Amino acid sequence: MHPSVKETFDELHRRAVGAPLLALGQTVFWDEPLKIALPLLAEETGHEIELVAGIHDTDYFAKIPGGVVSKAPYVILPKNDGSTKGFWSAAAEFSALFGGETPLTKERYAEAGVYLEKLAHGDESFIDKWTEAWGWRGIAQSDPTPRVSCEIAIHPLFPVLQNALDWAFEETLRCLCEPQQLAEALEVRDKIHALLCDTLESCRENTLSGFYECLLPQFHKMLIGREIPTTISRTTKLLRFTKETAQLPRFEFVNLFLMPETKDKACELYNQAVSETEIYTLDKFGTGAIPFDLVIPNVGRGTLRITPKMLVVTTPTPKFAKLKQPIENISQLAEVTQEAFGECVLIGKAVTLISMLSREFVFAFHETASPYVKVTREFHSLLRKEGLSVNCYPILRIAHETWDSLASTDRWFRLPKPLRRPFGAEHVSAHTFATTWRKVVEQQKKVLKMFGKARKRIELIRLLANIMGGQWKSLAVEYEDLREKLEPLKQKTSEVRAEIAKKYERLREIKKEWQKTQEEQGEQFRKEILGKNPSPEALAERERFFERIANLRMEREKIQDEIQELRRNLREFASSFEICQVKKRRMDIEREAEEARLEAVHDSLITCYGLERAHHRPCAWWMLMVTPNGDWFRSMVSNLRLRLEEL
Repeated sequence: MHPSVKETFDELHRRAVGAPLLALGQTVFWDEPLKIALPLLAEETGHEIELVAGIHDTDYFAKIPGGVVSKAPYVILPKNDGSTKGFWSAAAEFSALFGGETPLTKERYAEAGVYLEKLAHGDESFIDKWTEAWGWRGIAQSDPTPRVSCEIAIHPLFPVLQNALDWAFEETLRCLCEPQQLAEALEVRDKIHALLCDTLESCRENTLSGFYECLLPQFHKMLIGREIPTTISRTTKLLRFTKETAQLPRFEFVNLFLMPETKDKACELYNQAVSETEIYTLDKFGTGAIPFDLVIPNVGRGTLRITPKMLVVTTPTPKFAKLKQPIENISQLAEVTQEAFGECVLIGKAVTLISMLSREFVFAFHETASPYVKVTREFHSLLRKEGLSVNCYPILRIAHETWDSLASTDRWFRLPKPLRRPFGAEHVSAHTFATTWRKVVEQQKKVLKMFGKARKRIELIRLLANIMGGQWKSLAVEYEDLREKLEPLKQKTSEVRAEIAKKYERLREIKKEWQKTQEEQGEQFRKEILGKNPSPEALAERERFFERIANLRMEREKIQDEIQELRRNLREFASSFEICQVKKRRMDIEREAEEARLEAVHDSLITCYGLERAHHRPCAWWMLMVTPNGDWFRSMVSNLRLRLEEL
């Protein structure tokens, strides 16, 4: 095992004796089952730990984004930067092998010199296609009323869930190119299907989270080949809030926001900690809001607002409870909520949930998981500076070497299309993929930068010839030749434009002379003619003014005609058959170049961002399907690295 494993477990034993590891995930079809490796590794280092593995079921189930319309209660959607921009589906998401939830944003394309809006010409489906996260699907509900995952019934959702998983299975099976390996993977697929159906029948609960809770230990067993004593739970169980459970240490942190001597300062520091993030400050939720939500059975989830005379829960249909006296501690809060709403679940918002549960548990997070940790840490730091106590265990971070661990397997892959150009092959061995993927990612990052710098067409074509070779070498030569053929047109255009510029300069001079002449004419008229008996000289002078203006008018018209003639001659020259043929061919090559850049940037973005994200958080069932004998999983466990992160 990696040296960091023993070092981390030794440190954990000194700092958190008896504290269980807590592994919570919203679905069993992603990375969470892989954390069953932790008790195995602890045992090898001479330590014994309790793993509490469960389902985080108190977040909202995904809703259909605004760009999608569906009459079905549940729909399977991709993620893109168009019609499903911002779509999030943590409780029912599925990734095929090598895929992940990484949409290719328009901003990232623009950095590489590709402007999708311009290329789309108003076609929204074009944006959807080119920004879609490869190898990912999520399920959303059509009902506009927000529903917490713990209240989603499994039976109406199950067929849709099966279809989404089937899609991920089929995409993965396409990546296995050897007959024997494919046959083994098909057997695993059928076993997982049977497991899902059997679990649906045997599981006593009719909710999605209850179904996942029944599935999780069976996935553990499939991964390691035997049962390991593990506590299986859910957020709704861990944070069940009653007069009896309110005394558990996990609810201790809430007191900071209830006790008269600390609540104002705690709210102030919370707002300060989240002020530079996308997280709402408490004033956005209304008077008396604290950073905790209450989940009321059959009602929903809502922010707690507490005033001296009223408790409000901002569920989809808000709930109220009149207070006989102000709430000043967690026991009083539990008494009020239980009497008003029955047994509920009290859960911290993104930042304070970690504060609550880290009082009793050591969170087991994969690297890159939970981006709110840094905000929680900042909040804790602010509290401590004010002398407010924060008792919590550190976080256990888990780093996988997902792709590197394939080196010890005998698999062969047929790479998905977006990875073929970056890897320079359609079929690769697992060992080759494992030993080259990092270099390929770095290379593609450089490619993206080069595309971003190639702003001129000729620069783009030369770059394509350099990095793609093949036809682009000959096209680059042809394009250079076409540019030479258009040089006379360029020269003539330059000369004509210079001549036209001179004529426009003369037109501006004429305008000034005309204006000056009219002013002098008017002044002379007022001085020598208006209301007077003008002399012959005065009248002659007036005629000279008219004559000068007439000459200026004639010169202006002549110059305007000359400009039109110059432009007409240039158009005739530019529209000659030979020139038109050259320009058309040049435009064809330029269009091919833009399309080639679009495809190359698309593949590079998927390779750079998609592969790296999947490397950190792979789906557990990939291990089962790719190497049913457990080789990949065992290699992952042996390469796994651990560290502690302070809170």
